[in-house]
Amino acid sequence: MMNRSVAFSAFLVILFVLAISDLVSVRGELCEKASKTWSGNCGNTGHCDNQCKSWEGAAHGACHVRQGKHMCFCYFNCKKAEKLAQDKLKAENLAKEKLNAENLARDAKKVVLDVEHP
Repeated sequence: MMNRSVAFSAFLVILFVLAISDLVSVRGELCEKASKTWSGNCGNTGHCDNQCKSWEGAAHGACHVRQGKHMCFCYFNCKKAEKLAQDKLKAENLAKEKLNAENLARDAKKVVLDVEHP
């Protein structure tokens, strides 16, 4: 009888440890970023949370004081935050490539005009 209660207690302890480790890993997957769409002081966490979710696609948002400022922070799944950063970098690179191509086309047009009309 005592062996059963010891085994059951051990089972409960293991289950509790696994549950806590799952909670910690979920928390570890969120990345904090200052909101890109919030302006002014953040005094209402509910509004910050709604804006982060609906405008920025975050998991949630909250007001915090950082460096003496009341700011809205959005919390993203780290994989999603990483993808957003990669997408932004790709967009910047595409914009640079487009600008370079336009400059090359403009320079080539000048060369052609200079050759035709010396």
